[in-house]
Amino acid sequence: MSITIHSRVEEIDEARRWVTEQVRAAGLGDDPVGEIELALTEALANVIEHSYAGSGDREIVVDVEVGGDALAVSVRDWGRAFDPGSYAARDLDDPGEGGYGVFLMEQLMDNVTREPQPDGGTLLTLTKSRKEGQHDA
Repeated sequence: MSITIHSRVEEIDEARRWVTEQVRAAGLGDDPVGEIELALTEALANVIEHSYAGSGDREIVVDVEVGGDALAVSVRDWGRAFDPGSYAARDLDDPGEGGYGVFLMEQLMDNVTREPQPDGGTLLTLTKSRKEGQHDA
């Protein structure tokens, strides 16, 4: 299942609500749901700011796939690809604005992959394992 939003900050909430419904339907509890929501928010904000340079009329497709042992949220854009060579990890001892998104995604999720796409853009996949104790009773 997927949802398509435009690259506007105001539409992040719509995507987050939709993903939360899917994740809760898959049986994940409050902690993993909150972690997925935060990672997704950071991912979408990064696409809007960096991939699309703030252009509000581009498409972002968000998809949720539920497997037996993991749940994956993918974010597909057609903007400028993420360049890992230009990314500098945030110095957490030096507070300031920005630079935390990639760090947060990697801390909150069990796996984060970025795949450049042949027709442009990036497919970002945020994976959360469905460990025992994460399911609602």
